[in-house]
Amino acid sequence: MLLAFLLAAQISACVPMRWAWSDTGSLNMLDGSAVTCLVVPDEQSAGVMREGARARGLQVLVEGKDFQIAARRVDVRPGPLVAVGQGLWPGVRAEKEGSTEARPTGAPWVETNTGYLRYLRASLGPSAQIWLANRPPEKQVLSGQRYVQAIGDAAMSGARWLVTLDSGFTELMRQRDPRIQDSWKRINDALQFYETNRSMVEAPDYSSLALLEDPASGALMSGGIVDMIAAKHIPLQVVPVEKLAPGAAGNAKTLLNIDPAGLSDEQKETLKAVTRSGVSLVNGPPGWRMTLPETAITFPEDQVKKLEEVWRGVNSFIWGKNFAVRVFGAHSVLSNLKRLDDGRLALHLVNFSDYPVENIAIHTAGPFTSATLLTPRGPRKVEAYQMEDSMGIDIDKLEDVGILVISGFQPKR
Repeated sequence: MLLAFLLAAQISACVPMRWAWSDTGSLNMLDGSAVTCLVVPDEQSAGVMREGARARGLQVLVEGKDFQIAARRVDVRPGPLVAVGQGLWPGVRAEKEGSTEARPTGAPWVETNTGYLRYLRASLGPSAQIWLANRPPEKQVLSGQRYVQAIGDAAMSGARWLVTLDSGFTELMRQRDPRIQDSWKRINDALQFYETNRSMVEAPDYSSLALLEDPASGALMSGGIVDMIAAKHIPLQVVPVEKLAPGAAGNAKTLLNIDPAGLSDEQKETLKAVTRSGVSLVNGPPGWRMTLPETAITFPEDQVKKLEEVWRGVNSFIWGKNFAVRVFGAHSVLSNLKRLDDGRLALHLVNFSDYPVENIAIHTAGPFTSATLLTPRGPRKVEAYQMEDSMGIDIDKLEDVGILVISGFQPKR
């Protein structure tokens, strides 16, 4: 028990990477890197790497011995460290002809794990360490930008991505090929950026809008209601059904209950108590139920139409409203709003396209005193201006990831 406790304490600050090399000389590739933990497949590999790793202040963890990676989302169990291997590789989905595929929201369809990770974070609580251990697609050498998207996809939802390089990238690194160095630096800059701003990664989500969900209503799936709301750049708090209680919705003023029939009688009574505390309730369509296979993480085609029915109702309610901030002009970008202990807001921005996004506009539902955009390349000033009933912020360009820090925000009553 003591050893498990000590390991959990060590892992809490771990920046993990699957290590694909078996010689200690390979550790030179980590010079200046943010990686602090090497994940290896067996004890034999660990024995070879441990001495050299220890000299560099690195941990060596054996997958399956020191920690477990759940093969499927449904297999995740609570613990100090929760690692899951089943996940989408993030990015903008393209059709066969190369054009961008749209989703029911009308925005480009971004393959993302954020909806699931936000539910997992809400379920496990702030102290749990969450690793997303999905692997990159093979038979191609991915750019540094694609890896930064995977890092940001996890970080914006309070998790860490277990860095795993494709075999082509790994081979070029082994050869010390100069063509790969810029990509490797970009990966490490993003890792260091999120570790430097760790409090903004682990802070709770913030919004005056909350969503009640559980696995039966799609919480373990990607491309569900949470991801659809995120695609519209509307901040949201996720409330797991099992944690439903007065105060569970935090500062939220409105609670979306997309699956009313899925609640037990006791949960329905608890929900009444929540509404009596001043939270408005918006129910989904009556009789709506989903049939979700355990092994899938995206909705089957025969369930998409049901999902679209729910989305139409949700969209008609959220349309045109500002639940804290709204982001405009960033169709390939996903955002997630968090609130820090000192009251500042941290708006995470992740660009899932392969080119910079320009002229992003952000509107806040209330005044604030200052705003700064943090990026892996350093902080940048942003232009803030008064609007008729809110304030605006303009971001001239977002290369890959950033965190907009808003100070002195005062939400409208």
